[in-house]
Amino acid sequence: MATSASDPNNPGNTLASAVDAEIAKFRELQEQLHGLRGDLQVVMGQQTENEMVQTELNLLKDDVVYKRVGPALVRQELDDAKETVSKRLEFISKEQDKLKAKMSAMEKQLDEKGRKIAGMQTDMQRMTAQAVQAIQQQHTQQKAS
Repeated sequence: MATSASDPNNPGNTLASAVDAEIAKFRELQEQLHGLRGDLQVVMGQQTENEMVQTELNLLKDDVVYKRVGPALVRQELDDAKETVSKRLEFISKEQDKLKAKMSAMEKQLDEKGRKIAGMQTDMQRMTAQAVQAIQQQHTQQKAS
């Protein structure tokens, strides 16, 4: 007796379910990577903004700057402001490195998952072709007898 397409013991159904599960994981990884790219863009924007502040601080001749804290302007020494911006840029740079490392690892996972899915789909196509051949042989044998 031949197995039907809805038979849970059908190896094609089992493999198709496994492929669907891997594709779902692949899409989830893609979404996570997209989120990381967005985070990296935000951090890069912060870096640009802080580099502009650092450039402007380097152009100042006075030793005092005013920092906005809520609705008030607070006096701050120029050297303190430069140090604060420099530390902020260091932090941002480290954050960028972390995000880039995560993105690289995730891209590697996506590549591996894509190859795995392609292999599974190839196996499924091979199994389908074998099943078709087996059915054709059964029909040929039935006609001969």
